[in-house]
Amino acid sequence: MIDSQRPTRRLADLGNTLTKAVLTRFTAPLRPNDYAGLFDPLRGREIRGRIVDVDRQDSFTTIRIKPGPGLYAHFQPGQFIGVGLQIDGVWRWRCYSLTNPPQVTDPQAKRLPLRDIAISIKPVPDGTFSNHLADKARKGQLIRLTAPGGEFYLPQPVPDKLLFITAGAGITPVMSMLRWLKQECGEPKRGGDRAIDATGVRQPGVGHNRTHTGNHSPNPSGQAWPDIIHIHSERAATPSAPYGYELHELATRVPNYRLSHWNSSERGRLDPDDIATLAPDLEDRAIYACGPGELLDSMKEKFPHTITEHFFTNAGRRTSAPTDSGATLATTNPQPGGDIEFGDNGPTVATNGTTTILEAGESAGLHLPHGCRMGICRTCITTVEAGAAIDLRDGHCYGEGEHIRTCSCVPAGRVRVASPRN
Repeated sequence: MIDSQRPTRRLADLGNTLTKAVLTRFTAPLRPNDYAGLFDPLRGREIRGRIVDVDRQDSFTTIRIKPGPGLYAHFQPGQFIGVGLQIDGVWRWRCYSLTNPPQVTDPQAKRLPLRDIAISIKPVPDGTFSNHLADKARKGQLIRLTAPGGEFYLPQPVPDKLLFITAGAGITPVMSMLRWLKQECGEPKRGGDRAIDATGVRQPGVGHNRTHTGNHSPNPSGQAWPDIIHIHSERAATPSAPYGYELHELATRVPNYRLSHWNSSERGRLDPDDIATLAPDLEDRAIYACGPGELLDSMKEKFPHTITEHFFTNAGRRTSAPTDSGATLATTNPQPGGDIEFGDNGPTVATNGTTTILEAGESAGLHLPHGCRMGICRTCITTVEAGAAIDLRDGHCYGEGEHIRTCSCVPAGRVRVASPRN
């Protein structure tokens, strides 16, 4: 069968190619996309986003972001996203867990429309980035973004039995998982309730009747709720805002979701023995844990099938909250932080473990080569001449003679890197 539209498509493709070539000659050395930002601030070579809402509750700052067209719409529930801000004239990047669910599952949809995404920040002591973002984020502000990533997410198909273990700010990636399950599996709803949208913001309902009506919210995927036990530890009598209300509502409405709150200020730190008591059948469950490093380490030791999310703080301790380090670390030995020597005759900069080698060099007045500042483009690669460095993206430790990305590595003790390339 002859495709009568093929010549037309070929002419259209040729026209687009010629147009792009002509525009590129006029805009060189920049690209046409670099000028797109003059007309639409969300368009450009890098992925951008506009803050559309800032909600501060208790110790959390929840930021809702409208992403630009360069961001891929799909991600897995539990993954994180990179956020870039210019602080004191330098672009800095950190990663935070997405708290909203992915798009509704629709096998018929060829291209899903972008919708707002949400992150929650819990500032850490001496955290330049997290404190800056939590305190100064404002509606309408433009920020830079990276594509979602990370290995801490629910598989497909979802296991029949789950155990979520969260502590403090480690609740954030699990909120994305729970909201996605609620979206895909549906839930009983009662007239007059105040609905909670995909970013966790409570919306006013009609009336105040809280009697069960027997109705159910849509179930687009047709799958049933898995059996979930959720153990959350916090130094409070109940889970704090902005998630406490939502968790209690979910526990009330969904019989398969059981919430167990652990008040660590009264009961002490949660440990694997406590968890085994609260979830006697945990050996039969897929376990997802996000919390302090000590808890995660002990869970992995006693229950090796536990899936954990690790992030580290400036003191070298690990925490699952997306902190100012903004990246995972697979081991606490060696400790991050130390002095960085730039070549034989360059400056030596002391760091605390959250400042990358690139940022340290820039703070000392060096003009180091860089591109994406997120460990992707390889523009910033240099050689470790002595000592060791840790890559924030995966926790891998690099030694003498190995190549590293200065934008994503921190020293592991004293380290000397090759002189900057001009």
